[in-house]
Amino acid sequence: MLARTSTLGALRSRSVTPATVLMTLAVSAMIGVGAIALTQVDRDSPVSATIGPDESGSIVDLDVGGELTIALQANPSTGYGWTVTSIDPAVVTQTGEPELSAESNLIGAGATVTFRFTAAGAGVSELRLDYQRPWEGVEPLGTYFVTINVR
Repeated sequence: MLARTSTLGALRSRSVTPATVLMTLAVSAMIGVGAIALTQVDRDSPVSATIGPDESGSIVDLDVGGELTIALQANPSTGYGWTVTSIDPAVVTQTGEPELSAESNLIGAGATVTFRFTAAGAGVSELRLDYQRPWEGVEPLGTYFVTINVR
């Protein structure tokens, strides 16, 4: 019993000094500032995304300067092609011309068409692509759309 009482007495006699409190606060502040700095590094780099046919109807988040790549199936030998029919150029701009990658060297073979876009400014833009023959005045054979949220 005596040993327990003296141990408890020794624990009770300890006190927290102002220097210990200040050191604890300083270390906590440094950890907090470090965490904020790491978060800021991640936010400074634009978010890029690559999407395909399954993401039609989805929402894509990008930072200003970020890039969006969309790859869709097409068969240009039929006269059909994907055309951008709706976009807000203040929010998103198309980068270059669509790139076509043939699936084979055979005549009439399908291909993948790749569109690239850059997030130009903060806001929201509906991006719509129609699969159609441009010279026909009929409804498109297919429609692809995404909502782009640029922050």
